Amino acid sequence: MLLQLVPEKKPWMERTLLVAGLCFLAVWKALHLPRDIWPQPMRGILKNWTWGMFRVVIGSWVTAAYIDQPCTLKVPSPMVAKAEVLPEYSLSADELQGFYDRGYLGPYPAFSADEVKDLAASLLTRRNFPNYVYGIVTDRDLHFEDELLLKFLNHPAIIERAAQLLGPDLACWRSQVFLKEAGGRAIQWHQASTYMMEDYLQPALQPLDRNQLFQITVWIALDPATVHNGCMQVLPGTHKEIRKIRFGGDDGFYQVNFNLEFQEDPKSAIPLEVPPGHFILFSERVIHSSGPNTSNDRRMAVNFRLIPPSVKVYPDQQVHRAMHMGQHYPLDRWALVLLRGEDRYQVNKVRRLTASQLSPRAAQARGPEA
Repeated sequence: MLLQLVPEKKPWMERTLLVAGLCFLAVWKALHLPRDIWPQPMRGILKNWTWGMFRVVIGSWVTAAYIDQPCTLKVPSPMVAKAEVLPEYSLSADELQGFYDRGYLGPYPAFSADEVKDLAASLLTRRNFPNYVYGIVTDRDLHFEDELLLKFLNHPAIIERAAQLLGPDLACWRSQVFLKEAGGRAIQWHQASTYMMEDYLQPALQPLDRNQLFQITVWIALDPATVHNGCMQVLPGTHKEIRKIRFGGDDGFYQVNFNLEFQEDPKSAIPLEVPPGHFILFSERVIHSSGPNTSNDRRMAVNFRLIPPSVKVYPDQQVHRAMHMGQHYPLDRWALVLLRGEDRYQVNKVRRLTASQLSPRAAQARGPEA
């Protein structure tokens, strides 16, 4: 029964059974009794749910939950860059402060029109065939098989800026292609931290401290991203804490429906219009969404999610479940891709890039050791 904890409305009797089961697990957790006797779903709840998560789900009679593991973002003091970088990509004091104030930076230029055209053509072909890593058709993690995508990721305009926010050692744990055709639907307001919401049993990320900034998303436009074709929009400053959701509703996040609870006025949202070849950096903690594509043109983009190698990815998982996508991802071929610096923690399976997989700019920036 606990496997059915997904963001949708449930009958009263089913919710009552779920509440009874969760109360039992909460007592088990409080008594520090062994988890190993339980099947994996129950072990995941006992290990990964915080007391706040138990309180909200049980107290609402399974009509509400935190959208992710609760955390509150710590703002560093003093506000200084976390890595020395190439001077042309140095973030100003105002930019560093602005990221922590608003939750995003950019857009910044990086790629030419020809580079964007070539990558879009390559991805439009590859996304129609089973992915090498997962063996299914998916827009996730095509960087494992598309070297053009890897070279985009390794552009120093991206990596050098991200290093100032996350530190000198950087890795990519996930990428995603976004294709919103003409008439494409809107994406609901949402936020993420450890990606617990993907199956609500196990987080995809396990940082040393959830309250620290430990992930940045790089979002690169391959077509013009405008208000008319459904560009991303954000509620600035909402990345300081994780909010709650109400199950059900008319608004969709891929294959699930929920309403994110927040006090901010949606009219204060900032549309992030991004020209092709430009990118933005943002924290997935900032509340964001995208509107419908009301134009006659597609809106294509790709993102990369960057972390320091100290973050454990898919901890203790052989298969990652993404309920909102309706997909399961076997992890035997997955690896963290190290982009900058060193892996000083060795808590993940790591893949290092060869010189041929670096963009010319990245190879030049790294020098002979690349």
